Amino acid sequence: MPSPSVPSRSPLRLLASSVSATLALLVACSADPERVDGDAPDASSQADARARDGRAGDEGGGGGATDDDAATGDGGDAETPSDAGDGGWEPVPGAPCAVVGEIYERPCGDKCGKETASCSPSKVVTGFGQCVEPDDACVPGATEPSTACGYCGTTSRTCSAACAWVAEPCQGEVTAPDRCLAGTTEARTEGCTGGVTRPWTCNASCAWDPPAISCEEASRILTLGGAVGATTSRDFTQLDEKIKRLTAGSAPCTVSSITDSHYLYVELRNPNATAAKVDVGVSTVAGQPKPSVLVAAYASVPPDAAARRLCLSGAELSCNSNLAYAACLFGAKSPTVDPGGSVWIYVGNFQGADAPVTFNLSATVTSL
Repeated sequence: MPSPSVPSRSPLRLLASSVSATLALLVACSADPERVDGDAPDASSQADARARDGRAGDEGGGGGATDDDAATGDGGDAETPSDAGDGGWEPVPGAPCAVVGEIYERPCGDKCGKETASCSPSKVVTGFGQCVEPDDACVPGATEPSTACGYCGTTSRTCSAACAWVAEPCQGEVTAPDRCLAGTTEARTEGCTGGVTRPWTCNASCAWDPPAISCEEASRILTLGGAVGATTSRDFTQLDEKIKRLTAGSAPCTVSSITDSHYLYVELRNPNATAAKVDVGVSTVAGQPKPSVLVAAYASVPPDAAARRLCLSGAELSCNSNLAYAACLFGAKSPTVDPGGSVWIYVGNFQGADAPVTFNLSATVTSL
């Protein structure tokens, strides 16, 4: 049996088939320029594409606003006074503010001053008031000249960043064991016996100057108290020498022309800034005989008999006002001692035969 015949393709059909294949290849190449014909896209190519897409979004405005951003208005609203906590709002006069009555402060001046404004009822910042600086403030960095301190040392002050004076430590002080504070006075027994004190003064070198009076002179000083009613007293002993005694009576005093007796002048010192009127009394010391003496007051120690007549208020031999005293100057005969001054109290035996006596002299301030 004869074989069936195979139909042959016409030239037109072959051309159509070739064109279709070419078009398919062109479409595939345009979809991925890096693809080789027939190759599938690998994972690295896909990652590169995604990266390129992300960069494009960033370059277009930070990724673009989201729906949530648009809803909240972030980045789009103007700042208000309620944003002050974020550091973006300042209380500028005339600017809107949120809380009526709120106070705003800002620094001013050279000495840590402050000036204030407030939020007005119309919610507008008022003008700032006058700059107020602390009374004791200073300009930061300022210094003062050196001044004396301690035991002849020096110090200075520097103004801190907080506008407050800061004292430097005292430097260069005297270190001697017997050092003292310059200008001070101290009653000291040094060099004397029997508890007698003398005023010692500290000099400009912070060392003690020797006292200007002897122990014997110091033994005749009684210093008044500093208040009304204050009483000071101490024991004294008459000198071995004798002078003509006084006669009791009013001023001027009378001096005996016959009897010599033992005596002592006691200095009453008034350290107060006002004059002091003083009651003076002489009393017995334990273990000693009762003194039989006359007392009188003088503005200064009389150098001779004529000056002794110039007593201030007369002489007294007894004390009828207070029997605790053997003799006294009370009431009208009480002497007045000038501020910072002295009067001298004469205490002399009445009988020339009496031995030098030890007595107690007291002084009570009755007015200042």
